Amino acid sequence: MENFYLRDLIKAVDGSFILGNPHLPVKNIGIDSRTIRQGQVFFAIKGKKLDGHDFIKEAVESKVSAIVYSKKDVDFKVFYTDLPSLVKVDDTSLALEKLAACYRRKFNVKAVAVTGSNGKTTTKEMLASIFAIRGKTLSNKGNFNNRIGVPLTVFNLTGDTEYAVFELGTSEPGEIKVLSDITKPHCGIITNIGESHMEFFKTPQNVLREKAGLIDGIDDDGFVVINNDNPYLKSYIPSISKKIITFGLYSGADVYAKNIRLWLDKPMFDMYIDSKYETIELPIKGKFNIFNALAAGAAAYGMGFSLAEIKKGLKHFNPPQMRMQSYVLKNGATIINDAYNANPSSMKEAINSLAQSYPNKNIILVLGDMLELGENAVKYHSEIGRFINSLPYVKSIYLTGSLVSNIKNELTDKKSKYFMTKIIICEELMKELDENSVVFIKASRAMKLDAVYDEIIAMDRLKK
Repeated sequence: MENFYLRDLIKAVDGSFILGNPHLPVKNIGIDSRTIRQGQVFFAIKGKKLDGHDFIKEAVESKVSAIVYSKKDVDFKVFYTDLPSLVKVDDTSLALEKLAACYRRKFNVKAVAVTGSNGKTTTKEMLASIFAIRGKTLSNKGNFNNRIGVPLTVFNLTGDTEYAVFELGTSEPGEIKVLSDITKPHCGIITNIGESHMEFFKTPQNVLREKAGLIDGIDDDGFVVINNDNPYLKSYIPSISKKIITFGLYSGADVYAKNIRLWLDKPMFDMYIDSKYETIELPIKGKFNIFNALAAGAAAYGMGFSLAEIKKGLKHFNPPQMRMQSYVLKNGATIINDAYNANPSSMKEAINSLAQSYPNKNIILVLGDMLELGENAVKYHSEIGRFINSLPYVKSIYLTGSLVSNIKNELTDKKSKYFMTKIIICEELMKELDENSVVFIKASRAMKLDAVYDEIIAMDRLKK
């Protein structure tokens, strides 16, 4: 973080200066009393489970330079004798957002924001890898894609940052627009629209309206990258006033793919832009990752990168953890960890891709609950069950969770088992696996089904 002064912070957040030295330099911003450092400013954020105001004492003991707080009943004099500077605001979360928006505008960085129902993180990582060819690039770490994580990411901008890629997530109406306003991108990518966050948005049309909030924050001379193969997005294109670059698997898009070879160890395809093409090699499987690569390529091309640079960046990008992460066991079986998250759209896409990526293999699914689906959760899980039941290449299904019983009820033509614990899944799986087996693991993140992947690898390594 570039140094600025407490007086600038106070102005940016519309705060009231209570105590201290307004001319102090601010080294960085923190919200976690366990990791806050000496000289940083502590924002006492009130979350769903914890309230940062309850940890002000720990922040003071860490010798922070200032505390931004909102509660009226915090009596600092009772607890502390050596107080840092104090700034009072109406809402610390909103203050964090205001400060991030102000800080972002200090830099003439070339920024891209990425949102969509699926593929956000992988697209972000692909694009960041391309940008890194030319200069220092900032992107979100982990799940820092919400109204707390995005501001904290913005604070990592420095004077030598040339590019930034911000992933924008949402769990409530209006969140994408807020995050787009903070990050002020030159380009916005909407990867796709599907059945995600249905607990909050009810219908894909509402998801579309939320994701389209990204467009409002884009520079006036910026552009939008849109999935031309997604029916929701394709129908929305006429309502977009900014420049548009489309991507898809067909020549109707501005950036498209031909000659796709998914069965190779490293999938390959030809990326076409303006009648030119480069053969792209990806270090990650799945047809849906071709879409992610096309989205990243379209954004990079719009930002002035050549096809050769795009090819190089995509070849060397590091796939994020728990996204089609694969490991080959000693007996030749392949295990795939795609357990970072799941919704009906991503579940179908991922399972569909298995037959293309692993032809003539026995596919074994290990599935857990898809969460945040609201009142239609039972219906969506039943649909996944019927979908799997129709697939000839799926050999057996291992299930755990409460909602997956609705998947099992539809598996009339398949061998399926339900398990209460993950360790028993591992023990049973190991009995079934051979060189023709491909195990695919997927569920919502809260199910922590990646533990099955880790345990199977640990068990395999113990084998002689």
